[in-house]
Amino acid sequence: MPSWKALKFSRHYDTCSAEDVPIPEATTRLIYASSENNPPEGSSSTTSSIPYHTRRGSVSVQLRSNVPTQDDVPPVPPDTPLYHMDFRVNNITVSTSTSLGSGSSIFVLGQDFTSTSTDAEKTSYYCKTFSLETLDVSTFHAVQFNPIIEPGNKKKVHHILLYECPGLAYDSASANYEGRCWGDEAPSSVKNCNFGKVIAGWAIGGGPIMMPEVAGMRFGNGIHNKYALMEIHYDNYDGADFVDSSGLRMLYTPTLRQHDVGVLSTGALAGLHIPAGEESYSVNARCPSGCTSSVRSDGVTIFSSFLHAHTSATSIHAALLDGSGTFKESLGAEPFYDFNFQQAIALNATVMPGDQLHVKCTFNTQHRTKATRFGLATDDEMCLTYLWYYPYDSSLPNSNGCIFTNFDLSTYETVDIRPDPYADDLLPIALCENAGFDLASPSEPGKMIEDKICKSTFQDEQPMFLEGAEAAFDRTLYSFSKELEDGFKIFWNFNEDDQVLDLAALAQTDGWVGIGFGRGAMAGSDVVIGWLDEDGGYHFSDRFAVANDVPVVDSEISYFNIAVMAGQCNENGENCVWEDAIKSDLISTVLMSGGTTSSPTSSPPMVLLALLLMTLLLK
Repeated sequence: MPSWKALKFSRHYDTCSAEDVPIPEATTRLIYASSENNPPEGSSSTTSSIPYHTRRGSVSVQLRSNVPTQDDVPPVPPDTPLYHMDFRVNNITVSTSTSLGSGSSIFVLGQDFTSTSTDAEKTSYYCKTFSLETLDVSTFHAVQFNPIIEPGNKKKVHHILLYECPGLAYDSASANYEGRCWGDEAPSSVKNCNFGKVIAGWAIGGGPIMMPEVAGMRFGNGIHNKYALMEIHYDNYDGADFVDSSGLRMLYTPTLRQHDVGVLSTGALAGLHIPAGEESYSVNARCPSGCTSSVRSDGVTIFSSFLHAHTSATSIHAALLDGSGTFKESLGAEPFYDFNFQQAIALNATVMPGDQLHVKCTFNTQHRTKATRFGLATDDEMCLTYLWYYPYDSSLPNSNGCIFTNFDLSTYETVDIRPDPYADDLLPIALCENAGFDLASPSEPGKMIEDKICKSTFQDEQPMFLEGAEAAFDRTLYSFSKELEDGFKIFWNFNEDDQVLDLAALAQTDGWVGIGFGRGAMAGSDVVIGWLDEDGGYHFSDRFAVANDVPVVDSEISYFNIAVMAGQCNENGENCVWEDAIKSDLISTVLMSGGTTSSPTSSPPMVLLALLLMTLLLK
């Protein structure tokens, strides 16, 4: 049987150390690696010598969220009927003829845009309309939307949106339309429906949208009409034609729940202009108090948010502010945003009358030679947050009601917010429909996320290193797992009360195994590495990667419940027989005072500094 290594440990979400990377509530960008070789025999865990990896990769994962899957069935009372309807395309061919590069203009909020993206010929937006009148029930609650992604197209189906389309009910051509969303052949009512009222959405890497037990999205009875438009964005990155039948599955019940669900979106679209060569360029957009002034007196509850931008975005934060602009709570944060991994974020936030919604997106355009503007191609940009809430409140603006734009709308109150140095005119903001109020330039709030209480490992009475039966790896003790690639798996648990993550990495290798927390690349990652020496003793090294080079050893270890062990498993890493974990005599330990005690073959940082000073004084 093949040889496998297991590296397990626990850590606090935020360790108080500048040498560690906090684990966010949303996406964690992991790097992973292993080698068939170990560091030199006799080396301590503080050695800087690490043999080059023979396997490496990066992956995005939500380590602090119980992300629903298609296998999760919506919670419904016994004997409650549950039906489904599929919104799908049927064996369509995606090619350059369906792309934005084939003469498509983009019609957003009453304005035409023509994409100038170099990726326009690789970007397709395909639309199909659906009638809900064929369903057996006149009024129902949709309680879950599952993605149906063609297995071979998972990297090319970028996102799917389902819109409510009032205009389709009066236009038979539109009500039966299927084709390019923005082509000349698309009826105006189809173009008008895009960027309209969102019903559901999914993006690459994401899972289902699941309504809370007390609420559902109502169709019929004047809340949502009988027609919907599905929009699929294809990112045909290699330019090769392919056939697709992807879409969404709606699970619904005629047994109505207590509340109806609504969707509100806010952010920046057509007003975006991001200069080239910027390492960190932020855009702030705000839905002001006037947009929520008529909300019911007890407020509405936001239960899910979905943060969305394109490939130059590095972070997105959404926040709920009070009427004065003071931070109340986060509405979702992606500090390490990954365009290829977009998951909904579970929330429980209450929007009261007069509250404000603020969205901040940060972009990196260092490697671009021209400015990046709003557009639909993957190298264009947008900055959006979709918010699912209950009870549905008709006083809240439509999903295009709090979106930045760079053109006037007769039915919107607009105000100039700042000169655009790359345009002749000022940049106005579209507010709520017929809001009738003024707004000053939106500035960034004092903070965009809750204050976090960090916790040092030394505040716990937890053992740093485990041995024997206490250290044994048992996959059944972990609630979550993910196969990163053949021969490398991770298992984890999270505890929000204690703010602790327990993680185990399982790799098919004869050498060291490592995991890093960071931004998806070596530079800036918090890295841990484990291996066994010839005597069977295990070593553990806690490091930080300052650059894309061998990571530097931390001044202290911020992890606990550490163990490394070897075993024999089958090709799938199952049916393992593990050897006892034995701590090496050379492994470092960390004292309660924060000082480092190392093996005789290595020198603590303070000792090295003292030796250097003595050498200089003796010269």
